[in-house]
Amino acid sequence: MACFIFTADSDKLVAFTDLNPKAFTMTTRFRLLLLLCLCLGASVTSFAGTIFSDTTRAFAVPTLTSTPKGTVALSWTEKDQNGQIFFYWAESADRGKTFGAKKLIFASSGIGNSRLMRPKLLFRPNGTAVAVFALRGEQPAAAPQAKTEEHNHNEHQGHGAPAPKPAANSNRGGGRPSDLQIVFAQSTDGGNTWTKPAPVHQDKTPNIVRGFFDATVLANGEIGVAYLNDIVGQAHQRDLRLVTSTNGVFGAEKVLDPFVCDCCNISLLVDKAGALHVHYRENQENIRDIARMTSTDNGLTFGKPAIMSPDNWKVNGCPHSGPTSSAGGGSNLVAWFSGANDAPGIRVIDQTTGKRLFVIDEATAKNAYLVPAPASSVLLWEQSQVSETGATSMIAYRNILKGQQPATKMVSGSVNGTNASGLVSNGKLLVAYEVRNPNNRNSMAVAQLDL
Repeated sequence: MACFIFTADSDKLVAFTDLNPKAFTMTTRFRLLLLLCLCLGASVTSFAGTIFSDTTRAFAVPTLTSTPKGTVALSWTEKDQNGQIFFYWAESADRGKTFGAKKLIFASSGIGNSRLMRPKLLFRPNGTAVAVFALRGEQPAAAPQAKTEEHNHNEHQGHGAPAPKPAANSNRGGGRPSDLQIVFAQSTDGGNTWTKPAPVHQDKTPNIVRGFFDATVLANGEIGVAYLNDIVGQAHQRDLRLVTSTNGVFGAEKVLDPFVCDCCNISLLVDKAGALHVHYRENQENIRDIARMTSTDNGLTFGKPAIMSPDNWKVNGCPHSGPTSSAGGGSNLVAWFSGANDAPGIRVIDQTTGKRLFVIDEATAKNAYLVPAPASSVLLWEQSQVSETGATSMIAYRNILKGQQPATKMVSGSVNGTNASGLVSNGKLLVAYEVRNPNNRNSMAVAQLDL
């Protein structure tokens, strides 16, 4: 096992076996000891370190997926000092050990990049890459021609193409948007150039917030996007909608549920049989339990919604925490946070049987993310660990095998980690996550682990 870290005394990625304890301060020695203990309980075999480092930018929502070629794709956003947000992706041919070209998908100050609506990079079976993301303002800006930037884990070479001028609108920057669209861009040349972003929804009513979306490749190779949509004239009330593509062109949106929890993210799951499951947080007189709707015809029709588990969690306000799902190992699993008196925490449910497999009841556990694997599903989350300087977050995980009680392990080197995503590739678990920094500009790291 190898464990690699960055320290405050060194700007290089180094292994524990190469460290000289006498060369570091007392604080760093304590941190090294803490990390060494954590490494003994984890399974990092190759690396855990920052990539595409740039201290002038804030990195967010790194998300892993696979391409039709079997390579690893990583997408993320970077925000510069002027508030411009860049949506990038990079490809790895060696299971995430190194990444090649850093390619720009789109840049605008209005790109949504929160954990509740991660920008998604999808690959259709025909090789077309589709980027789906939220964008503030009435009209999307023009998409730039993407330049590439070569990268390895210890170097970063510039920023490529200059950013396009932001779209002229009053909804740029932070805060609650008053106009938000879900848009998509496509690439047919390996992700080098992209079409101008266009809304996935035909309804162009202005001053409507559409968000908290998820997007997936359907069993027929088309794209499905589910999102929450403002109910006109009803403040902070939203319905649940779905739109699907035909030959790459999105059709009319369907209202699946006329009133739902208004700020929790959605999770879409296509299972081994090709059925599409929409998981979302319901709102029935402030009881905010997780519901599911299922389609067996690629989103054309749906069965009635059903509550996944009657938590009966009543809260007068949105908890800003939606479900995550996986079909790994042939079992459809769903995880979410519930603050109900009955076992509060992150609970994992077998969708088919309704059985609760376990609950992560650590009080600081949050931001769950389920990852499918050939024989299992892996649950990622973050929780606090005590250090000399106080509590710090780390990324934890459990490998959920049928009929076994999974053990909790920590991702070695993930100190100050948050907002993790994962991918299993050739038997290795890749974990990408943000790293909180003292300058309030998060960096990005990737770890590779044995399952």
